[in-house]
Amino acid sequence: MSAPTVTKTKTAGLRAKVRKLKRAASSAPAPTPTAVPAPAAASAPAGTAPAAAAAPSASAGLRAKLRRTKRAPAAPAAPAAAAKVKEPNPRLRWLLFNGGAAAAGHLAVWSLAGDPMAGVDLMARMTVSVPQLAAAGLTVGAVYGGWRAGGLLKGLPGLFGMAVRPLGALLGGLWGQGTAPLVRDVLDTIEPWGTLLSPLLAAGPLAVACWYGLDRRAAAAHLTWPARWVLRIPLATVVVSSLLYAPGALL
Repeated sequence: MSAPTVTKTKTAGLRAKVRKLKRAASSAPAPTPTAVPAPAAASAPAGTAPAAAAAPSASAGLRAKLRRTKRAPAAPAAPAAAAKVKEPNPRLRWLLFNGGAAAAGHLAVWSLAGDPMAGVDLMARMTVSVPQLAAAGLTVGAVYGGWRAGGLLKGLPGLFGMAVRPLGALLGGLWGQGTAPLVRDVLDTIEPWGTLLSPLLAAGPLAVACWYGLDRRAAAAHLTWPARWVLRIPLATVVVSSLLYAPGALL
């Protein structure tokens, strides 16, 4: 039985008791001065009252209890109603969001290249060129690091203080440009880990660029879910293509 039904039943029972007490009080005979002798009335113990005076008191108590019953909220009904509402599973929503973006990206690559595994072939070519890609990334990082390091000496007087930052960036770029043979030697030295890390080294910078340039900015701009889903397609496609190529790299 639900809480509202129980409350209605209690209210009806209390109302019936109030009506009975009212009828009993109205039908009781009025006391006469001669009905009780004075000595008997004087000898009555303190706190004892006639039945006609006790009936209105009991009726008032039942009325107060009836009012409290009406004002009492139906507390057990709220958890029962809240338990019926099921919240969506965030893991399933995340899987559908990213899986749909990856599927849309691969369908787009398939329609443009005519090959459903064109993304995997591109990832294989990028993996072969990992030393060159790593050298390019190291060059960009060295240029930025040289520029920041030159900023520490920009307070020097004369032309040297003005040229220290461009000079630091130039030196960093020259160093990074010649790191491709070094990367290749390192990968050959740590085999078979070099073959396993090559897909990560090829897809990692590209995935970071997609996240930083598209997905992160879309989240910061508080775009709608359809717009964020469209901007998630490049990142999801790169990640899934690298995962599909990983078994081939292991073999």
